[in-house]
Amino acid sequence: MSPLKLKGDGMRDPDNIQGLIDIKPDFIGFIFYPKSPGYVGEMDEDFVMRIPLSIHKVGVFVNESLDQIVSQADKYGLEYIQLHGDEDLDFAKNLKAKGLKVIKVFRVMDTIPFVAKQYQGVADYLLFDSATINYGGSGRHFDWNILRNYNLNIPFLLSGGVQLEDVEKIKAMEIDQLVGIDVNSRFEIEPAMKDLKKLRELKAVL
Repeated sequence: MSPLKLKGDGMRDPDNIQGLIDIKPDFIGFIFYPKSPGYVGEMDEDFVMRIPLSIHKVGVFVNESLDQIVSQADKYGLEYIQLHGDEDLDFAKNLKAKGLKVIKVFRVMDTIPFVAKQYQGVADYLLFDSATINYGGSGRHFDWNILRNYNLNIPFLLSGGVQLEDVEKIKAMEIDQLVGIDVNSRFEIEPAMKDLKKLRELKAVL
């Protein structure tokens, strides 16, 4: 089994971002949702553009307009757009038509949402997170055994309170399409400030 990909989400502080870059994650996520504690606000465009191309930049959006997403993608060189709200399939197709890659988030309760299969050929990745009332992460697991029934050909990332001690269990499930993990609050000192020591430990066991 290939090493799991690492996505560090909710980044904002330049020094903290640089520390994460040194750990060499596969993705860095910037949250463009003003109601999130990890909202990125305005960033130094030159700094963000200098992030190595080997690390994919992801913009996380919630029910934002297509024009605004494209504008932010152009401004910061975002490669992937993570749709974390109620955006539908046509919205994802419109992003693809703009040359952007799509990560579609599904909030899981007791089964994989039936609509996920519609994103085959559209989403580059799916992301499964724990169901919450709001659009942010919960920091809690859902029942990962649900994923054993996953039969789509879209690779996916696992989110929802993933911790260092969970990696062995995640690998043991041996689900080919489960290619990476998305971490945020469980690896934070405070909102939008990651614990780099814990992330180094995580990266070492992926």
